Amino acid sequence: MKILLIGLGSAGQRHMRNLKRILGEEVEFIAYRVRKLNRLFDDNLNVVEGQSVGEAYHIKEFDDLEKALDEKPDIAFISNPNSMHIQCALQVAKRGIDIFLEKPVSNNMEGIDELQKIVKEKQLVVYVGYQMRLHPCILKLKNDIENNQIGKIVSVDCQMGELLTRMHKYEDYRHMNESKKSTGGGVVLCQIHELDYLYWVFGMPTEIFSIGGKYSDLEIEVEDGATTLCKYEKDGYTFPIVIHQDFLQTPPVRKCKVIGTEGQIELDLLQNEYTLYTREAVREERYVNFTRNDMFIEEVKRFLEYVKTRKQETLTLDDGLGSLKIALAIKESMNAGMPVKLEK
Repeated sequence: MKILLIGLGSAGQRHMRNLKRILGEEVEFIAYRVRKLNRLFDDNLNVVEGQSVGEAYHIKEFDDLEKALDEKPDIAFISNPNSMHIQCALQVAKRGIDIFLEKPVSNNMEGIDELQKIVKEKQLVVYVGYQMRLHPCILKLKNDIENNQIGKIVSVDCQMGELLTRMHKYEDYRHMNESKKSTGGGVVLCQIHELDYLYWVFGMPTEIFSIGGKYSDLEIEVEDGATTLCKYEKDGYTFPIVIHQDFLQTPPVRKCKVIGTEGQIELDLLQNEYTLYTREAVREERYVNFTRNDMFIEEVKRFLEYVKTRKQETLTLDDGLGSLKIALAIKESMNAGMPVKLEK
């Protein structure tokens, strides 16, 4: 299998390592690269000294995407900055090549209608990389909510925070894509996983009101904090979901609490802990054998299976757009200082 890698930063290299683990020697990598940084990472995002990524994986590199596509790759992984996703996806899709598209789909809605049209016409597989849907705590949450384990939902409180300066030990935070407006940075888009798994479990909110912006003295061009109230309507009643995202907290936090009329659920995605409280009992689960990379391996396996069978069951392009629409509504509300309504 010949695989085109668009972007070879930490995300692109993780996919490449996992593809090697899954496919072994039956894989050839080519890459379209712009910045051409040659840092080689390990699974813990440590830089491997004395080696370059191109040499370590024998990658044939191109600085022109059309020339890379002329090599006729079987599939493509798009892992470059958010603002470049759609431009590259359009070029790849026009060649009839299946795509693994890193989250978020984009930083705006420009070009998405055209991409949807091409994907439909050519019957392409486009898998959007929201790997947190494969976290055992999130899978358990969705199952328990669908099976009415805590009754009617009363409220949801979700929190994600991590200090930006400690995210990438190998580079100056001011140069990170997360820090720049031109690359689609900011905490709302770059920490979009919470928006996605809440959308997956609870659906699309009907209205959003968000307060946020740049609170700190970090030298960045984008928001570093956002607190969002989402209005949900289900079966004739209304409930709120509150989402907090920031680039400021240390130690980092990634938690969610769901309150129902018959109990509550608490999950800690950093400690891999899940607790279900009902009136009769407390059920605690800790996934001690789970590692973060398990999610990335599983999503690549699913993508490869969809490519093989041509039957995509989850995280299609349309599905992946749900959380992007929520993120853009959050940014719109923050800028306008007023609620924004969403269409289902």
